[in-house]
Amino acid sequence: MSHDSRMRGIVLVGLVGLFVAVYLLLYHLGFYGALVCGAGSCEVVQTSRYARFLGQPVPLWGTLWYAGVLVLAFLGLGPAAGKRWVDVLLALAVTGGLLFSAYLTGVELFILHAVCLWCVISAVLTVAIFVLAQPWRLLRGSPPPATG
Repeated sequence: MSHDSRMRGIVLVGLVGLFVAVYLLLYHLGFYGALVCGAGSCEVVQTSRYARFLGQPVPLWGTLWYAGVLVLAFLGLGPAAGKRWVDVLLALAVTGGLLFSAYLTGVELFILHAVCLWCVISAVLTVAIFVLAQPWRLLRGSPPPATG
């Protein structure tokens, strides 16, 4: 898969993730009375003490993370395509996002014993972005990918 194809994939998945994060943030801010969740325990998760990180709602962090990943992916498609600093920042962002998502999933499963469907969707999207970004390429010293 070419560098541009991976960046376009990140943009697409990132937009879906941004929608999910904004939806959860709007709920957290009181714009929705109840989450449309189907199966799962979204209310339990979203109202728990773990729904805040560093004093801010977790969905705010998710919104900022998805927005940041989108900016980096767009930079990777534009004049900065193939620039090492873009690849390094994207690798750091997606690795951090994956670790934070794994932590939150662990909290759901092992502490709260409740699973939020929207959180699972966000976790799956985060894994997809991680796979598309291929941060391990930087560890192998791969040359900057050709665009196209």
